[in-house]
Amino acid sequence: MAWTKEKILINIEKLMRSKFSEPREAFDYFDEDKDGNLTKSDFKKLLKEAKVSSLIRGLVAEFMMQSFDANKDGFVSWIEFQEAIKESGIKK
Repeated sequence: MAWTKEKILINIEKLMRSKFSEPREAFDYFDEDKDGNLTKSDFKKLLKEAKVSSLIRGLVAEFMMQSFDANKDGFVSWIEFQEAIKESGIKK
């Protein structure tokens, strides 16, 4: 199976729809240390639950961090996450 951006987004969307009623619930679930920010490790957990191949999970998590982290502080806040979800086309 080829892991395209579209396929990864579809898997993430399926996860969001099946497990969470709204994006904030997903954000809070994946924020393991409950500090209000997502890290690369948190994104890896999200990708694992979205059944993204372990072979590319680290690269995709890094890409997501860089794409979602608007202020480039090394963390993804709820506001950044919300904006990135909106821009990606993932539906809640």
